[in-house]
Amino acid sequence: MKFPIAIVAAIVSLAGVCGGGNVASGKAGMSTAESIAAYEGTTEAARDPAEKSVEAPKNMKLVLLVGQSNMSGRAPVTDEFKKPIDRCYKLNRDGKWALATNPFHFDRKYCGVGPADEFARRYLADHPGETLGLVPCAVGGSPLSSWVPAKKGRKGENFRRAIERAKAAQANGEFIAILWHQGETDAAKASAEKLMEYYPKGFADMVAAFRSELGLDAAKVPVIVGEIGRWMRKDGDHAAKVNPAIHECANRVVNCACVSAEGLKNQDPHHFDGPSVKTLGDRYYEAWKGISK
Repeated sequence: MKFPIAIVAAIVSLAGVCGGGNVASGKAGMSTAESIAAYEGTTEAARDPAEKSVEAPKNMKLVLLVGQSNMSGRAPVTDEFKKPIDRCYKLNRDGKWALATNPFHFDRKYCGVGPADEFARRYLADHPGETLGLVPCAVGGSPLSSWVPAKKGRKGENFRRAIERAKAAQANGEFIAILWHQGETDAAKASAEKLMEYYPKGFADMVAAFRSELGLDAAKVPVIVGEIGRWMRKDGDHAAKVNPAIHECANRVVNCACVSAEGLKNQDPHHFDGPSVKTLGDRYYEAWKGISK
């Protein structure tokens, strides 16, 4: 079977990413637009933010953002979300710090606002003397298998990329939270019974590996997970299948909480709308505040 030249080049680029490298330099260790597109099986390139890097403080509180498109954010960047968040920075696609303007993520050209926006605003309002560093790593459409630790191949590719970016970010601070939103892709491919069998275990393995690789104290770095949108019923009731497994994740992991998607609305078949993203971010923050030490 022959592949278009663009896809072959993308696969070669992905191999370079999996091989590791220096994230901070934005070279071999970073996922390029082409490699992300190749992983997701589409020729749609990732967003090129063309953002100016800035000097960031060395004592920031860091938040790791992982999962798929609803963590990355797909809500429109309306006027209220265009201004940079004061005292907040983001690690851009090149592994350099930039002002925290939306969108934070870069996995698609159409990235928008995600729950991290409201989480950051709430945190900074409650901690006026601090700065926050967001480490965006979510990839739209990614299955849990791409986040479960693995040494090679497609399995674990997003986990390895997130570890590289997180380690680079640690030069400027310490992590206080891991925010996870994922499950739509797995719900489309597995039964409720199968999801309950593998999803909580895979999630627990991922969190344990994040904490181990990054030297995080489980008691001090909470993990917050969120239900997928309850409206998702294409090809069966996706929400009813995967949300119980997502809740079980919180039971399997120390210092972990799950937030509800009750009452939240969608802007398309898969993604939360702007007001719902804001509410979801607020729920993430309240859950974090409730278990943080």
